[in-house]
Amino acid sequence: MFRLHLFEFEDLPWYPQAIRQGQTDFLRFMMEVFDVFRAVVPRLKAAMQQTGHTRLVDLCSGGGGSMLLVQRALQNAGMQEFSAILSDLYPNLPAFQWVAEQSGGKIGYLPVPVDARQPSGLPEGFRTIFNGFHHFRPAEARRVLLRAVEEGVPIGIFEPLDKSVVQLLLNTLALTLLPWLFTPFIRPFSWSRLLFTYLIPLIPLCTLWDGWVSVLRLYSPAMLEKLVQSLPPNDYSWQIGKAIHPFGRVIYLIGTPAAPK
Repeated sequence: MFRLHLFEFEDLPWYPQAIRQGQTDFLRFMMEVFDVFRAVVPRLKAAMQQTGHTRLVDLCSGGGGSMLLVQRALQNAGMQEFSAILSDLYPNLPAFQWVAEQSGGKIGYLPVPVDARQPSGLPEGFRTIFNGFHHFRPAEARRVLLRAVEEGVPIGIFEPLDKSVVQLLLNTLALTLLPWLFTPFIRPFSWSRLLFTYLIPLIPLCTLWDGWVSVLRLYSPAMLEKLVQSLPPNDYSWQIGKAIHPFGRVIYLIGTPAAPK
């Protein structure tokens, strides 16, 4: 399936923050309900142990994504030293604060905008992007990977979608129905989320559009292979593929340097 980089509402600088936060809160809740990233936790844990990192430094965190579930899965797998830092170009601070509280102090966040294409001042850790790499055009996506290689830090890219017509149909079904069902249960509570879901349904409509575009923007494993091959010679080991879970696929790319730096 080809890649088409149409616009997503969440990427627009002028997009109202209340609607953007409503969308990222809904997506976080979806990730929590379906727990799709559990399929890649064994690979992530192995890469963290290989590189000696116990902290994830997450870029493009949106509403906090699945970090609470990743925390639980890694700790259940024996990684008790786990911690994480959330960051985003448009940080959803109420959601970040809620995730931090729910994590028992294991997950923190950066309150200032962080651009994954040129991050600066990041704490040391294993760099991750969950459900966000498709936001970048090929030159930008390459820059994200190149920046990690230049700094000698491991990086993991995880997309909870498949690049297929079937995925487009599933997104249409899920994003047409689920915002109306799930919204009352999303935390932290927000009156604006109720307003822009039920009375003025901008959150469901814009989420549906962004859901379609996400599949069209998605990088397949073959496309990720080409991005990695375009990087200057490096000592990284790259794992690229799909992990299967009951609700679909997670496309992953994990890059680890030959030795921790």
